[in-house]
Amino acid sequence: MSGTKRRSPSKVSPTRPRKRARVESKASDIISIDDEDEEDLESILSRIKESEESENLAKKLQNESGPSSSHVEFSDVEDDATMARRLAAEWAAETSGNETGDKTPEPVEWEPLAKTNASNAIAGPSRNPADDVPPDERLAEFRDFFTVERNCTKCGKPVKSPRGFVVFSAAIQRGALPPSLAMLLHAPCASCSTNHCRGCFSPKSCPISCKGLAKNAKCTVASCCSGVRAIAIFECLGGFDRQFLGERATSDSRALALSQQYQSHSSSVGPGGTGYGTDSRGYSTRGRGRGRGRGSRGGRGGNAAASSSKVAELATHWDEIVVRALTTLTSILPAPYDDSAQVYDMLPHPSIGHLLALSQLPELLGSLLRNDSVTDWLARSEIYYAMIGLLRRMADCELTVELLIAQRFCMDNSSGLEDWMWEDGEISWEQDKQGRIERAPPLYDHFKKLTKQSEAFLAGAMHMMKDGDEDGDMDETIQATSLCGDIMAARDDMERAMSILGRGSGDQIALVSLSPPSKGKGKGKNRDPVIDMEKAYSQACESLSFKHIEIDYSKYYYKNELKASEFATRTPKNRLHLVKELATMATSLPPGIWVRVDEVRNDAIKVMIAGPEGTPYSGGLFEFDCFMPLTYPALPPSMHLRTTGGGRVRFNPNLYDNGKVCLSLLGTWPGRPEEQWSSSSTLLQVLVSIQSMILIDTPYYNEPGHGKANPESKVSIDYNNNIAKETCRWGITDWLDDTQKKGIWKDVIASHFTIRKNKIRQKILEWAAKNPSIRSYQLGARTQRSDAFGVMVGSACASVSRLDLVAEFDSGMARVQRWLL
Repeated sequence: MSGTKRRSPSKVSPTRPRKRARVESKASDIISIDDEDEEDLESILSRIKESEESENLAKKLQNESGPSSSHVEFSDVEDDATMARRLAAEWAAETSGNETGDKTPEPVEWEPLAKTNASNAIAGPSRNPADDVPPDERLAEFRDFFTVERNCTKCGKPVKSPRGFVVFSAAIQRGALPPSLAMLLHAPCASCSTNHCRGCFSPKSCPISCKGLAKNAKCTVASCCSGVRAIAIFECLGGFDRQFLGERATSDSRALALSQQYQSHSSSVGPGGTGYGTDSRGYSTRGRGRGRGRGSRGGRGGNAAASSSKVAELATHWDEIVVRALTTLTSILPAPYDDSAQVYDMLPHPSIGHLLALSQLPELLGSLLRNDSVTDWLARSEIYYAMIGLLRRMADCELTVELLIAQRFCMDNSSGLEDWMWEDGEISWEQDKQGRIERAPPLYDHFKKLTKQSEAFLAGAMHMMKDGDEDGDMDETIQATSLCGDIMAARDDMERAMSILGRGSGDQIALVSLSPPSKGKGKGKNRDPVIDMEKAYSQACESLSFKHIEIDYSKYYYKNELKASEFATRTPKNRLHLVKELATMATSLPPGIWVRVDEVRNDAIKVMIAGPEGTPYSGGLFEFDCFMPLTYPALPPSMHLRTTGGGRVRFNPNLYDNGKVCLSLLGTWPGRPEEQWSSSSTLLQVLVSIQSMILIDTPYYNEPGHGKANPESKVSIDYNNNIAKETCRWGITDWLDDTQKKGIWKDVIASHFTIRKNKIRQKILEWAAKNPSIRSYQLGARTQRSDAFGVMVGSACASVSRLDLVAEFDSGMARVQRWLL
């Protein structure tokens, strides 16, 4: 028997390559099954003999009735038996070709998940053009379903879809929906009082004003069908949008009014007395009335305090509404892995993903996930627990997981989901100059940063928990540890669920971006390779910015301080402050700064800072040792520069050849009061200050008394030329030695120099054109060192060897490439 069947396109698995069929799979392909294929598959076809006989009988009856359009329709439909034969034939054709020595089919080109970046790993090997369709256009085809008017099943009179306002009440029976939401799931007939399920419009025995399980234990509408579940999600999101947009408008007005009030009464309010300052640990109190200063008693200061208290009350009330909304939404989203999963959980309505995307929910989740304050997490822990539960539920369903892993459309203006659905309002999108809708990073990218902060906090809090101090700070540590633990568990659950759905979590491996972008490649002719490189560099910096590692104390400058404080303890308050600060730093470091914290002693820290472009430090890496004293943050951290060419080079008037770092923020240099360290200062401020205030384009003028910076002066140019030469030797080529292959900075070195290889090499050549000694760098004895002007002083060895630093860079990069093999 031979015949032709139309074959639908097959999906390629995102986790492994699909075997290529003899004929490529397209929607228009026709695959022939000839007699030879059937003879080879006799054993397989015998299993479906009964199905074949049924098919032949059906065709015989059809032929006897004469040719008709139905015959064409039948031939286009592939029954189970024919499909089984076809698939078996394809399999045999592929395997027999290999067994008989035929040419091996060309493998399907695909890219392993581990080699893709975060967004591509999530989205799969190819981009679906439908991904560019905004959610309002996708949801428009379902609009009638939510707003349709239907005829009563009993009296035949028209029944309109109800419209109302969902209130997320405080006291709701467990497992029940808010009464205002449950009412909207019914479609009552005003003529005969027959109630219907609004989804499938089947009649129900509920009274005409039924408010669901909260008021009627016999109500089954909420679990009737997948349609009514989608309507419940729509109404829940519509009610939330209405309150979210209203709260945002009123909060902006309150903030403006308070700002004007505080500005006019600033003379009567002490520092921090507005309640919008920082608490005793230096963290923003977000207007919750815990400012460090105090307003004057009575008068205007009292009015300010009262206003701040009112704002705090309103913020708390809004948080309660958000918790109820998130909890309600979680309860009605599909739960296919639940022990009591229903049909609507397994086969949800296709509109629910678009409903979520078109609502204000992504905006809320994005703001919560971007929050990097552990203190604020604890103050709003109920919201974060509710959010974690919602994210877990969304990861369980293929329709809702898209909101987590796909790039979001940037909304410009919205009247709310409810008004849009009823055509009483509009939703618009932000567009670029080409008229394309702007896209925002996936929510899961922000969630991964949240988990990174949680990991950092748990690593530091582990040691606090061992001491078991009985005080309020320890209670706060336990609460934070519990919340961070739940965040980590949620990540594992979400990645497991997405793996089952065939959607990768998008985790980047450390060396993902080590290949610099090639010119001429990529989508579009106008792509700028420099922009692509900087984007890849930023992504690599972010993935490697912060880690807990085992620091070798023998190579740590402050090993004596560690030993001296081995049996001393910080106050619980100071320890909690340090743990929180490091957790915040885990996702706050700018590109070009990397931090490694000891996994046993979190007061032992190593830092790597990349020299900024446009400076004589460009492309170089500079390592620092950092120690956090026991009284931190009352006292500043200690910093020591290790990149000094073994004590030979003074890279800056503020960076001595013995490793001393002069910075007013560290207390190692006098400065204005506002430049000095305070208990609200942070280590991150110190690191950014070193990168932006010391490693500058005219470092000669960092020396007091050298006057106003003049980049055109000969002394400044000569100074920069010498510093650039030492950067080539000790900030660049020295890191490319094989001794770094097993060091703590291997991943940073490989990433930094591989991505920026061409740019760094070009910069070295530019420096060498101005300073030929870069092509013949003199290696002297340790008695020779550079002075404050970067000039080598002291006696050198009689026999001096010289290096071509350009050639050293090229050979060093070859070694780094071998590291990655």
